[in-house]
Amino acid sequence: MGAISNFQAQISKADGLARIARYRVLLTPPAGANLPKEQTETLGLFCSSITMPGHDLQTSTVKHGTEINREMVVGHGYEGTIEATFYLDQELDLKTYLDNWQEAAVSTTRNTVSYYEVDGVKQYVGSMQIFQLGSKSTGQTRFEFNSNTGFNLNKKMHAEAERVYGIEVEEVFPTTIAPIEYAYATVDEVALLTVSFQYRKWTEIIDTSIGNTTGRTETFMGYVTERLPGTGVG
Repeated sequence: MGAISNFQAQISKADGLARIARYRVLLTPPAGANLPKEQTETLGLFCSSITMPGHDLQTSTVKHGTEINREMVVGHGYEGTIEATFYLDQELDLKTYLDNWQEAAVSTTRNTVSYYEVDGVKQYVGSMQIFQLGSKSTGQTRFEFNSNTGFNLNKKMHAEAERVYGIEVEEVFPTTIAPIEYAYATVDEVALLTVSFQYRKWTEIIDTSIGNTTGRTETFMGYVTERLPGTGVG
């Protein structure tokens, strides 16, 4: 019983466990693509599922004399793509939005590739924020009037979604827009569009209330440094 009690206490201390259905996605398209802002907001709201990218350490096998092999870290990387699915509106405006985003990278009529950046303006790479949402129990007090009893004090508890963790994904663009499969047997199903996003790197968002990426405190050779926003150094 002691282990169960400790487990329950840790869950209570952590304000519960993370739920995979509680998330939010915010997209910032490239300025050079001239994509409509309204569709950008809708794309985030219509995100049915998404994978939060990971991070891997790259190692190399090192052997000294007759010792057993040792795996030593030689670098790091952000492998793979971000897989996401979106609900499709009836006019397929969201698909057109993503098609135009790809068109900003390469013209399907002229078969020419766009520049990555022109005069400091990104032509086809944007950014993405992915947040884990939690539940914060808050109390709400209301005065309600009743013709028989007069004013009554009504207290209610409700769960308010808040951002508890988030990442800023840099240099994002849709590499693959999957085909849409149609079938007469799927009368009551909603159309979904699967999209693979390529990216360069991601950084943890420190202040999730405003979505500010301030970096993290690091220790380098005994000295504590603070990584500056948008840079890899202190």
